[in-house]
Amino acid sequence: MTKEKMDLILHPIRMQVIQQLSKGAATVNQLKDWLPDIPPATLYRHLNILKTNGIIFVIEERKIRGAVERTYALEKENPIMSLEDLTQMSGEEHLKIFMTFLSNVTGQAKNYLLGNPDLANDPFGYNQLDLYLTKEELGELNNKMNELLKPFISKRPSTQNEKVALIQMLLPDPTTTRGSDKY
Repeated sequence: MTKEKMDLILHPIRMQVIQQLSKGAATVNQLKDWLPDIPPATLYRHLNILKTNGIIFVIEERKIRGAVERTYALEKENPIMSLEDLTQMSGEEHLKIFMTFLSNVTGQAKNYLLGNPDLANDPFGYNQLDLYLTKEELGELNNKMNELLKPFISKRPSTQNEKVALIQMLLPDPTTTRGSDKY
């Protein structure tokens, strides 16, 4: 992955747009509904940047009351970061992406925790669970998690549901996996 492409996707607003479009195609109005903290002019500017750089694509255009409604999508056959991109990135590049991810998560937690939370009733929590797994068991865990989450990933905001962020991370122990063929 080029530095330019990495810089494009690391912007917090563009990351949010990419996360929403990873669930499926969406119109600008849908994105505005799902990302209400982003001013419309800012959203349009970042959509244009992503489109101009080939990260997202217009898959449909419809005329509505004299205006053109565009539907945007990610290209499924050409992922933003391929497995080759990920394996060729340096530790520093991965750390930059990870720190951006953590910054976004921290911002979401801050907004919740400083916004009069109902900790007794809201689905808020965090923990660390250390698992000791073989390569096969890790593969089985990943497959079962994907199977479990599959029906829920493509759901969009509505009046019948509420957003809950599920943040998952696998972090190998560097003292036992460095140079190891365990994984």
